[in-house]
Amino acid sequence: LNEEKDPHFFGEALKSKGCEVKIVPFTPSKDPPAAVMELKELPRPLMIQCTSANRAAIAMLLWMAKENGYSQGSVELLVNDLKLDTVRPQALEWLMSRLPAAGAKNEPLVPRSPEVRQLFDPESSTFTYLVTCPETKDSVLIDPVLEQKDRDLKLIQDLGFNLKYVLNTHCHADHITSGGLIRKENLPELKTMISKASGAKADRHLEHGDTVDFGSLKLEAKATPGHTDGCMTFVLKTKTACFAFTGDTLLIRGCGRTDFQQGSSRHLYQNVYEQIFSMPGETFICPGHDYKNRSISTVEEEKRYNPRLTKSVEEFVEIMENLKLPNPKKIDVAVPGNMFADTRNESLAMVNGEPECFLIFVPSLN
Repeated sequence: LNEEKDPHFFGEALKSKGCEVKIVPFTPSKDPPAAVMELKELPRPLMIQCTSANRAAIAMLLWMAKENGYSQGSVELLVNDLKLDTVRPQALEWLMSRLPAAGAKNEPLVPRSPEVRQLFDPESSTFTYLVTCPETKDSVLIDPVLEQKDRDLKLIQDLGFNLKYVLNTHCHADHITSGGLIRKENLPELKTMISKASGAKADRHLEHGDTVDFGSLKLEAKATPGHTDGCMTFVLKTKTACFAFTGDTLLIRGCGRTDFQQGSSRHLYQNVYEQIFSMPGETFICPGHDYKNRSISTVEEEKRYNPRLTKSVEEFVEIMENLKLPNPKKIDVAVPGNMFADTRNESLAMVNGEPECFLIFVPSLN
């Protein structure tokens, strides 16, 4: 804005009421000034103003991306959800060029919370989370992918972390977990964990309310069946933030399908509202998948903008019943692989780089 000529700028009036006013030159084609990236230091409540609301929105989104770990797709989604129609295409393109792709940050997901890192498998669009105690360096992997085992272990080694546990939010149908193979080939003391309700093999079976302790941190297990009957959400509370690792139960502006593995639309809806939406609005949602380059969300965002879960339960059930999705490409391999591969004395044979699974069908005598 032009502080001398803009008729909508009331700088002196604001100052007379005790407000702090700071004028910051900002053109969305150059490096943003330090003041824009340090909005958290300014007093609250805070108003950002420019002549057209284009630059003000870009400044706000830059700050949100830095604070919350938003990727390119996450910011683009917010522009649409918040109906920021004053953001010009060129300015949005410039903003997107300054942000990372989902799962591509070689640093903590949320800058103020060093405990959580996000990794991405492009074939299955799966997010894996590396959660670490800063004091002891003890770590947990959540939902690791078999094909990414070497990448994950190299990162853990490079960072000097001690991998203690592998947790799975549920028995996956689109990829095989790497937990059993990590223990067999690399870390024999590693422990694998999954919900008791999943029926899958693991070193420890978790139930609702159980905790997984590592260093000074702990993950709380919440039973959130619906996508499958064994789904869990793991909740981490740190000194600076709260994270919910929701697997396929709650995705960014979506949720997991409910048409196989004993899924139930009603149970999913109920458990999202009772176990996830009941948490504070600023709780970070760390989903198990994303297909549109989005990295992270919050409870408040999903309560406001999730197009399925803002509906009534009856409308939600109807939506889920009419999705008509094809089966995941690896379902015939992934489900039996995840059910039986994570045991101390058993492992799947590998044939041409793929797990060898045998399914036995017993015909009904009727």
